[in-house]
Amino acid sequence: GLLVPAQPPEGKGHLVFFRVEQFQGAAIIYKVREGDEELGQLNSGTYFIHVAEPGTHEYAVRSEAKDVLHLEVEPGETYYVSGSVTMGFLAGRPNLSPSDEDTFLSMSAKLKPAKKIK
Repeated sequence: GLLVPAQPPEGKGHLVFFRVEQFQGAAIIYKVREGDEELGQLNSGTYFIHVAEPGTHEYAVRSEAKDVLHLEVEPGETYYVSGSVTMGFLAGRPNLSPSDEDTFLSMSAKLKPAKKIK
């Protein structure tokens, strides 16, 4: 299984980005960004944990298409974000949507840590 640290660092929030393993769109790899900063890469069946400052954040994923998730981060809170790919007319569209701990934990046995972006 996998471990999410119990508490984010003092005064910060945790975001757990995860992507369900699915055959459809599995070849599509996308990076989660905030502004110009790459936070992590979500392959099919992976997850990563990001430490965020409190406040409003805008996380974006893009392949041919783009999706943006706005999130208000509170200190000491952990947020779960589910990444998926819906197959569009010509290409897969990446999506980010809020999720919850139960959903994450129910899939955690099938998830592995995402590769770190150097």
